[in-house]
Amino acid sequence: MKALLDEIEDSCVPGLTRQHKNGQEITFDLIRRTVTYVSLNPAFQEQGEIPPEDLEFVCKRLQNRFDINMTLGAAVAEPFMKWLDDAKVDIDPYFWGRYERHLRNGGFPPKVVTKLDEVTDRILGYLENPKKEGKWIRKGLVVGHVQSGKTANYTGLVCKAADAGYRLIIVMAGIHNNLRNQTQRRIDAGFVGRDSSKILANIPPEQKLVGVGLIDADRKPSSLTTSNKDFNKAFAQQQVTGLGEYREAVVLVIKKNKSTLENLIGWLKSLNLARAKDLIDYPMLLIDDEADNASLNTNEEGREATTINRLIRELLHSFHRRCYLGYTATPFANIFVDPDTDSEMLGDDLFPRDFIISLDAPDNYFGATRVFSEDSTLDVLRELDDFEDILPLKHKKDFRPPELPGSLLEAVRTFLLVRAARMARSEERSHNSMLVNVSRFTDVQSHIRELVHLYLDQLRTGITNHYQMPVNRAIMNPEVKSLYDTWHKEFSGSGVSWEKIQSLLHSSAAPVRVVEVNSSRNSEPLNYEEYNNSLNVIAVGGISLSRGLTLEGLTVSYFLRNSIMYDTLMQMGRWFGYRDGYDDLCRIYMTSGAISWYRHIAEATEELRNEFVKMERSHSTPSEFGLAVRSHPDSLIVTARNKMRTAETVVRSVSLAGRLIESTVVRSGDKAIEHNQSLLGNTVRDLLQHGSPVPQGNHHLWQNIPADLIKGFISEFDSPFPLGPLTQREPLFDYIDRLDKAGQGSWDVALMSVAESEEASSANLHGLNVWASARTVEKREEVGPNAYEISGSKRRVASTGDERIGLSDPLIEGIRVRYRGTGRNVPDWEYRQARTTPLLMLHRIDCRLHKSKPSIADGVVAYGISFPGEKAGRKHKDLVEYKVNVTWYRGNFGDDASDEELPDE
Repeated sequence: MKALLDEIEDSCVPGLTRQHKNGQEITFDLIRRTVTYVSLNPAFQEQGEIPPEDLEFVCKRLQNRFDINMTLGAAVAEPFMKWLDDAKVDIDPYFWGRYERHLRNGGFPPKVVTKLDEVTDRILGYLENPKKEGKWIRKGLVVGHVQSGKTANYTGLVCKAADAGYRLIIVMAGIHNNLRNQTQRRIDAGFVGRDSSKILANIPPEQKLVGVGLIDADRKPSSLTTSNKDFNKAFAQQQVTGLGEYREAVVLVIKKNKSTLENLIGWLKSLNLARAKDLIDYPMLLIDDEADNASLNTNEEGREATTINRLIRELLHSFHRRCYLGYTATPFANIFVDPDTDSEMLGDDLFPRDFIISLDAPDNYFGATRVFSEDSTLDVLRELDDFEDILPLKHKKDFRPPELPGSLLEAVRTFLLVRAARMARSEERSHNSMLVNVSRFTDVQSHIRELVHLYLDQLRTGITNHYQMPVNRAIMNPEVKSLYDTWHKEFSGSGVSWEKIQSLLHSSAAPVRVVEVNSSRNSEPLNYEEYNNSLNVIAVGGISLSRGLTLEGLTVSYFLRNSIMYDTLMQMGRWFGYRDGYDDLCRIYMTSGAISWYRHIAEATEELRNEFVKMERSHSTPSEFGLAVRSHPDSLIVTARNKMRTAETVVRSVSLAGRLIESTVVRSGDKAIEHNQSLLGNTVRDLLQHGSPVPQGNHHLWQNIPADLIKGFISEFDSPFPLGPLTQREPLFDYIDRLDKAGQGSWDVALMSVAESEEASSANLHGLNVWASARTVEKREEVGPNAYEISGSKRRVASTGDERIGLSDPLIEGIRVRYRGTGRNVPDWEYRQARTTPLLMLHRIDCRLHKSKPSIADGVVAYGISFPGEKAGRKHKDLVEYKVNVTWYRGNFGDDASDEELPDE
């Protein structure tokens, strides 16, 4: 029945799409009439009666498909003479036209295809006109979302660039073979139209066709790389001797690899420079996927550029007319942070000096904000707390865990159950993947793969022998019982009965394979396209699973990594993407620390994208945007990683305007606690000399407090954190003094308190009752004795909405109105930007290692400062200098150096 319903749905799409393109609204009533009409086709009727509820199911799926939308995003660019609109008169959109049909036939939502057409036009328009004579170069960047369809975007751009006249298009797809091969297959299907691995095969031409080639194969672009082989001089010479001999555009998909780039540059020079006398005069487009990875020059000023960076620049300089276009999903990536000086950043490097375009994801995107935000309605996150003794976050390459943590065993069971549930939902032909990313070392990954395989076999044995028995007998088997318990724990509300799941367990578990995905000899390629029905796989890996590689139908992720680098963490999020019809079944297992970091990054990234829109409206340039990101406080983390090899301390200029600064690391030792509690009491006493506080819910607020009192508190506060975080005294004092001189010397001060509770500790401070907030913490021994860092769901001391304290009711209401109906809380940066007076928040917190366990320290004092102001742009006079202690970061979070780098090939 599933295959029949799929056929009916697919048969409805062309007609509905035509009506959509003609401007007709695709209503549910129109969809129902179309489905009813199509279902009367004799070919469908002869397969038996179709239940009305199944036809209704098809209607709902079509409605979802036609409802999905995507907005255009924003662009920050230098002034540029637009050329594309006039040039379209002479452009035959052959390659784009068949790619558009390929997308629509493949189920892409019509509104998304329409917006993709507009977005790729916008990007192409910021590139140079390939027909323009003379020498020119354009450099740009496209900022997307992890697993959001960047490949579909730049495949569309490749098609339009070829239509416009670009003769050579090079796609650099990461540093690993598996990602390059995957990208080549997608370029084959979306642009070339032939399976590149069969180019030299002695088979009929029609058997080589794939993707767009099955729609129209009249024109044939050439590919000098294949889906199983990177660029090779001999293969290229076997095809043809020079670029001028190709009738259509030529495309290459290559790794960012020293030998590959040197071979390509050598081939271009030897075969083409002699004919052009000087440089190659064919317009060239270089697309750099994962542009923040390996492409950047992270060496110190004055030293030779890093090898890959130098070779990319040399490749660009082989052409008179060339464009460099980077794609990245990590807007905090070091492309904005390096190099050290403003003048070098704008010099002859890969910085996107001409334009930066921010892509918006379609509204069905399963992304960081939807998964990790406090407003999320998805119940997909599972916090891990049972791994440290078995599989510690920090371990050496010869480490061999004797067994798997119970949570990983549960995750494997969950994966089998999710596959069974999808089968029960008539999705038996869909791919299903599970990710296990617990170590960067390939030898450890191999050992984990073996343990997972053994456990899977153990489950399969129990399932095979018992799944057909009555439930009460089947669950007497410990393996089936464990699956039964996991089902009721996780999916009792899924609408599928256990009896149905049990009957499908054998079909669910039997095809599942456990594979290794890394650079070792044990690694297996994930070629989903080779499977007619579905590939069902548990993929164990590290770096190779952390960047670019798509795991089709990823439902369960088990993630143990301790990086806090924004780009690394976001790229590790292979679970982002599209999960239509089964997002409620997805599960992500990770530590509370990782959850809180992802939540922080999601908020920071959303904030940055909002700044992007503001900068577009104010006609800012890429250099101004790059400088704004570099001066963002969160760039401290990226900076530390970039400079680990070359420095002990790095000075970073940071803007504190519109920022929240918090003391997120605390001491639990008695002396430190007593010192800060005494300081808090004395500060409250001093505040009372300025008058009685105004109640703000449970909090106590003083206004018009002089800056000297705030500086006095900060100077006496006992903080264990080394150089690096935002609570360093010197830059804080510097900024407070600047505010004072600018006429912002008066402060709001809030003594924070939760509602009275039996679980919270309390204190009476000079007649004011204060109840402590509960916060989850992680031990940070490398910081100092008894040091803990606040983690939990928010990695924040304050609670959402605290920063509105001191604002007027009409102002607060005006901000809230903008968020009504969005399903989201007002982000605190909105209140922060509305402030005219800085706010010091004084907290007492009860520290717990886990939510369900008693506190390890009560009444620990912490503080936060909400600085007013707009963040967009960069004003040099507003910056203060922080010192990043690289040694500490290296010791604590420096495990991202790859142990699985590919050899030069």
